Amino acid sequence: MHLNPTRIARRIVALSMSLAVACASPSAFADFSDWIARLHGASPQTPTAPPPSALAKVSTATGLTADAQVESFLRTLAAAVMARDGSLLVPRLAANYAVEGLPPGARPADVMVQALERMRGPAQIVVESVQATGGLRTVKVRFHFGALDDSLKTLILDPDGNLVASDLFRVNHG
Repeated sequence: MHLNPTRIARRIVALSMSLAVACASPSAFADFSDWIARLHGASPQTPTAPPPSALAKVSTATGLTADAQVESFLRTLAAAVMARDGSLLVPRLAANYAVEGLPPGARPADVMVQALERMRGPAQIVVESVQATGGLRTVKVRFHFGALDDSLKTLILDPDGNLVASDLFRVNHG
């Protein structure tokens, strides 16, 4: 492969100038990102994960009183993961739904949709605890993916059973 020093120098200068503009104006950062995509080609979309083989079974741990709204939310979540269609969960997101670490201007609902299309599909979802505080419910949920593979997550639901916040996924920066 032959490297053209002039072409490389031009790209470095253009990149430096664009970076200076992006740092000076936050709104210009999107233009800078578009420029990078044009220069190097758009990054490929992360593929949707294959759907789980079966719809996750939702249950409540033994000794815990079942909460109909919590179980309803989790069944909707399981259906969205099974269908690989995160938009099914959007109506169950509270108006103040937030994602920790999300950059300004990004829409939390869009991030949730993308995350649900990519997350592994659990075989079982078990509610382990529900604590009500000030109208919100903090729910500890265990997602079972296999015999020795599970993950404990925390969901915060509003009085209507809609998701306010969770640690279902985290935002990676870079």
